[in-house]
Amino acid sequence: MTAEFFVRATPSDDGNFAECSYYADKQATTPIPGSTFNVRKNAGECIFTEADGSSLTLIGASFSTLGGTPGMNSSNFCPADADHSIRVNMPTTFICTKGVVLLFSSPDVVDNIYPSSDPQIINDGPLPPPPAVAG
Repeated sequence: MTAEFFVRATPSDDGNFAECSYYADKQATTPIPGSTFNVRKNAGECIFTEADGSSLTLIGASFSTLGGTPGMNSSNFCPADADHSIRVNMPTTFICTKGVVLLFSSPDVVDNIYPSSDPQIINDGPLPPPPAVAG
């Protein structure tokens, strides 16, 4: 089961970064404290979607497995789709932590790119319970 989180972003006071708040719903009514996201080991991916009321537009993300070799290539960059969502692939056979930098721009025109602080995704959440056996 894919994990989805919603992000609302505003430019930082110095105009260089995106200050982000995270939510469990698109309407941004259920805040998620912090910026570490635990997903199920079998999730396979994690989605970040722009929340309602964001003053910046989510345009993409860069991510890397922590402890791995950093680099920018097609396997660790994801442009946002038409729904302003990005998908970060997560392994299902081992537990790892990925650092993510969400990329934002001003709405309607890319006049500046605002990187987020570095949220982390950890695929160490519990697996769902097995289905009940009919008796």
